[in-house]
Amino acid sequence: MRQTVERLESIFNEICADSHPYEWDENHISYQLMQRLRQLFSNKIIRFDGWSKIVNWQSFKNRGRQENRFGDIALLITIQFTSGETLKGVACLEAKRDFSSGSFESMDIDQLKRIWANTPYSHLLLYTHTLENLPLKFPDQREWNSKVWVSPINTAKELLKQTQQNDNRKVLRTSFPFSMFLTSRIFWGLDLDYREEIFEDIEKGIHKIANPSYLGVVNVYYEHQQPVEITLSDIWESI
Repeated sequence: MRQTVERLESIFNEICADSHPYEWDENHISYQLMQRLRQLFSNKIIRFDGWSKIVNWQSFKNRGRQENRFGDIALLITIQFTSGETLKGVACLEAKRDFSSGSFESMDIDQLKRIWANTPYSHLLLYTHTLENLPLKFPDQREWNSKVWVSPINTAKELLKQTQQNDNRKVLRTSFPFSMFLTSRIFWGLDLDYREEIFEDIEKGIHKIANPSYLGVVNVYYEHQQPVEITLSDIWESI
């Protein structure tokens, strides 16, 4: 697991370093991110102390119309347990990159409220062009270096209501590493939206709730199991 986390951080740093300054755009960064995550988690075995799980990640780009969009990236997560239970949920991420001013200038509190109203378990995905060194806060005093961070929109919008637009970098105070978000939260079924209607909305391209630009279909399972098959609408194009 430690090697997987280190590899993730290396990938995030490479993407941000290569994109800044000339291609420092949320869409470009998100495309690169989804492509690299698919490459890393192509039937990847993650080893723990005496046991292991497989993570299989497929990435897609939305080629449909996007008049109503609640989040840049959606992840359809399916997790199987040895005793037969299966979890199926959705993680929605709204990507924001920082500017040379240091703030996330495209971040808008009204937009975050609209996203939260439709997908209350959504997160901000924060791209920074400088390497941030932030405390993990718990359970010890360690700090973490990264260029990609996550903050729950439900928390971020409350903090941002009390900050000025040019000072919204304070949202990083409520953030934690994206590598941690994936490996210790999402891959275990935490922080997911378990409404069947939103899973189906994204899977079938219905567009009543969410219409993200990018989609990750992520299966987490044991070696004696098979990934759960997800049949996507033709609006989704593999990347």
